[in-house]
Amino acid sequence: MDAREYLAKKGLDGRRDEERPNTLEEKAWERARQAGGHQPRAGTPYDWEDWERYHEELAEGAEAIDQKVDHEAHRQAQEFERTEREANAAVQEYVPPAEQGPAPGGAREATASPPWQESATLRFSYKALAVLLPPLAVGLAQGGSKRVLVSLLLTLLGWVPGCLYAWSWLRRRLG
Repeated sequence: MDAREYLAKKGLDGRRDEERPNTLEEKAWERARQAGGHQPRAGTPYDWEDWERYHEELAEGAEAIDQKVDHEAHRQAQEFERTEREANAAVQEYVPPAEQGPAPGGAREATASPPWQESATLRFSYKALAVLLPPLAVGLAQGGSKRVLVSLLLTLLGWVPGCLYAWSWLRRRLG
């Protein structure tokens, strides 16, 4: 006699527990279903056998199942990849043509001086940086490692000698 029969015999309503397993076999099958993809960690050998039988039943006819593939989405993804490859292949290196002679209309010729010598704002920035961090200003103005080291040593000895050295270097460099 299982629990449901016993409760019915005693006159107790067993409807609340109808969905729950009561026999050992029902409980074993329920544990096998709840185990999911991994084997039970504990239990009797019967639990393991039930688990294996349950998964064998699930696997029956699995070879005949057709895989559902969204062919339209697959085609769109391949089209997107193809256009990306074409776009990447179309990007090439651009080399501007070299200037040939002076420009018409009396425009000034390109000089060989670096662009930082032409910009008044950049020159002011270098001078302000020479006040705040003299070695950095000398280094950014292409002073070389020797001049940066001298500027660093003078700045460590005192801030004023470092600033004076950086200002003098920038005056010569920006000329």
